[in-house]
Amino acid sequence: AYHIYMMRYDAEAFAELPRARFIQAVRAEGIPLSPGYGPLNRDPFLENTLNSRTYRVIYTEQEIARWRERNHCPANDRLCQEGVWLGQTVLLGDKRDMEDIATAIRKVQRHAEALKKA
Repeated sequence: AYHIYMMRYDAEAFAELPRARFIQAVRAEGIPLSPGYGPLNRDPFLENTLNSRTYRVIYTEQEIARWRERNHCPANDRLCQEGVWLGQTVLLGDKRDMEDIATAIRKVQRHAEALKKA
């Protein structure tokens, strides 16, 4: 996507600091980092739709079961657990703004061990 910058958070590179704590620490440095979407394929509205009377009339139980099987997406689940996003407004900055992002992330990395204990 061109409106966000997505990257994977590698907890190992940050002393196993949990992703949520990493995001919180980067935000404290003034960088609006986001965890992004959760696994949309697991959203309850999908199961509600599959169980709806309309779907039950249109699709057989076998078709619905095959869809549920195809909807199992472990790679997507992993990406949703590791991903972090920078929004478009952050990306409209100049070179100094980009350096500020890198500086904030490096600072969090240097203090990751202490952040884990806080």
